[in-house]
Amino acid sequence: MKKILCLLIISILVYTIYYFNHTDKITYVSIGDSLSVGIDSNGNTNYGYSNYLSNYLKDKDLLKSYNNYFSTSGTRIVDLENKLETNWTIKKDGKSLSLKKCLREADLVTLSVGMDDILTELTLSTVSVENLSNKEITTIVDKTVEELDALFKELRKYAKEDIIFIGYYNPLEEESLTTERLYTYLITKTKALCKTYDIEYLDIYNLFKRNKNYIDNPTNIYPTTEAYQMIATKIIENYL
Repeated sequence: MKKILCLLIISILVYTIYYFNHTDKITYVSIGDSLSVGIDSNGNTNYGYSNYLSNYLKDKDLLKSYNNYFSTSGTRIVDLENKLETNWTIKKDGKSLSLKKCLREADLVTLSVGMDDILTELTLSTVSVENLSNKEITTIVDKTVEELDALFKELRKYAKEDIIFIGYYNPLEEESLTTERLYTYLITKTKALCKTYDIEYLDIYNLFKRNKNYIDNPTNIYPTTEAYQMIATKIIENYL
């Protein structure tokens, strides 16, 4: 009888502790490249999609915490993988924050990376974008996706909850059959890879294609504030 009573008391205590400490609020971490930072079409650090998304969660009283401290402009896939493997640690408000710890604690992670990789490969190509062969397109995309695979594998060691990958758009002025083939192949391969790692792929390609005002500076590949708002809205509509 005493054992049963003790078990009952322990069960009540455990439930009470869980009840008063459990929260449905979201710990949100945004990682990645310039899009995660919020670089706008004038090259300035402005409000990115993660800022709009965190504000929405805060307004709905759903936000426990938010950081995009691990987002840096120009980040490539291998850069982010290296930062994960070495457990990149930063100082914030006098405290040390490690990337692995933040990912372990995150309920939601948004990730944007790979755009710089593709553009670098296109720049290094011996021919213009317009003259890329199907084989060259395949080589460029497959290399990028292979690196993404390694990144996702490392990322999933720590981020166990929801991950949303912000999809690709065409930042080039050229809109041709060649660029269409390149980005269609890239998106198809990346979507399949995301599915393998239970990562959501937010497809924004056609939204950018239909809305030319989302990139209003011909000398800059980054989106407008309006485009960042759209990305946040699509995350909310599809996943929250």
